This record gives sequence, structure tokens and C-alpha cells, in this order.
Amino acid sequence: MKVLKSISMIALIVITVFSVHAQKMPDPVGTWKFYAEEAPYEYNTGDIVIEKEGEEYTAKIVFGEYYEIKAQDFKFEGDQISFKAYIEDDVIYIKGTVTEDSLDGKASYSEGTIGFKSKRKKS
Repeated sequence: MKVLKSISMIALIVITVFSVHAQKMPDPVGTWKFYAEEAPYEYNTGDIVIEKEGEEYTAKIVFGEYYEIKAQDFKFEGDQISFKAYIEDDVIYIKGTVTEDSLDGKASYSEGTIGFKSKRKKS
């Protein structure tokens, strides 16, 4: 009876480990069209562009055709991204959760915190 319980426990552990590894982790690489309703008009919509160079991720925020801001300290862990960017001499800290088709989160700056929602642009 003890042997059967031990085998059952080992089987349960193996199944759990394999199912965790089998889950597909979201890929943040791509262009994300965002909207931040509470942001000032000139900054409430744009693209977050995330690329991977080797093992490092890079990102930039693009507003319209001509205004582009490079992200700094970009991190991607699990399904979470974080980075900072400077807009008009103010540092903006951005954190978000990535799924297959969405990237939603919050941007914190000197005047408070605002939410944003993004959808992955199709290539």
C-alpha cells in the first residue's frame, strides 16, 4: 500500500511538472497598439514596439509618425514586462501583463498612475 502511494505521488509530481512546462509562455515581441484614456491627448495613443536582440529585449514607444522614445531597463519575466522611459523630462515607469493578443498595465509618473490597454498588431 505504501509503495502504491509513493508511485502515485511521483506520478502526480511528474504530471504537474510537465504540464507547467508545457504551458506556452506569451511572447512580448511585436508591435502593440495602446490606448491610455487618462493620459494627455498627445500621449494617449501610440505603439509599443518590442524586439529581441540575442537574449536581450528592447522596446520603444512611438507616438504618430515622428516621435519615438527609447525604453530603458526593459525586463520580461513570466508574463510581466517592465521598463522606464523619459517623456518631457519626466520618468515614466511602465508595467504590464502580456497575453497572446493583449498587453495591459499601468504607467506611473510624477502626477500619478494611469492604466493602458494594448492589442497586438497583426503583421
